Amino acid sequence: MSYNEQFKSEFKCGDCFELLKEVPDEFVDLVLTDPPYGIDYQSNRRVAREKLPKFANDVDLSWVESWVEQMYRVLKNNTHFYCFTRFDTYPVFYSAISRLFKVKNCLIWVKNNHGSGDLNGSYAPQSEMIIFAVKGKRHLNGPRDSDVLECDNVPSAHRAHATQKPVELLRQLIEKSTGPEEIVLDPFAGTGSTGFACLDTHRQRGDKFIRRYLLIEMNPKFREAALHGGLASQESLVDMPLPKKLEIAPKKRNTARTQRYRAKKDQTLWLELS
Repeated sequence: MSYNEQFKSEFKCGDCFELLKEVPDEFVDLVLTDPPYGIDYQSNRRVAREKLPKFANDVDLSWVESWVEQMYRVLKNNTHFYCFTRFDTYPVFYSAISRLFKVKNCLIWVKNNHGSGDLNGSYAPQSEMIIFAVKGKRHLNGPRDSDVLECDNVPSAHRAHATQKPVELLRQLIEKSTGPEEIVLDPFAGTGSTGFACLDTHRQRGDKFIRRYLLIEMNPKFREAALHGGLASQESLVDMPLPKKLEIAPKKRNTARTQRYRAKKDQTLWLELS
């Protein structure tokens, strides 16, 4: 892998703890990731279809502190770090991240639907936490937004990964924390939603500036799903309406472009095979 000013987006398959050793100090401009929560998670949403596969490194959280140290090393000064988590694992991630970074917020992502869990003895889970931290000091782009983010989840029928995150949500975070051509790292990339979000920044809904990505995923099946999927495999996301406060006025065009045409064209936006 070539790490220089001409770095091109990459999606690597392998153990992130080993591959991160190859990444130079202060190389990336943003870390945006959804790591394993150490809960041995298995989605039980699907009944008619085969359940989605479990993922590695989800048995415990003994690795978190050394992983955060690597995130701090590869991030440039004056950059941001977003880490998804949940209520029962938040203390572990917060403790490790706050030791090196300045934690600025705990963002709350509110979904359009809720999970299962204890159907009779617990409230239905409809949100996830995102630890937002900074290395040095960096302003957010655009107007000041709420720390509550409302975005529809990826429908179960369209997921290739049990905890797949919506491209729209990830793109918003990328645009708030990066500029043109900056590099976004996701060391637990799954089916590549962070990469698709980087591609989406310069499409119709984005701010029109390209971001580069460095993705790492251990499971080759997840990576393969990303490389041969494209946004059209998440067609419901392409057609999904934005909340009113986030709606973007469409650009004037000489000819109209239908939603179906857009979804078909998205199939060409595959992640680069390295």
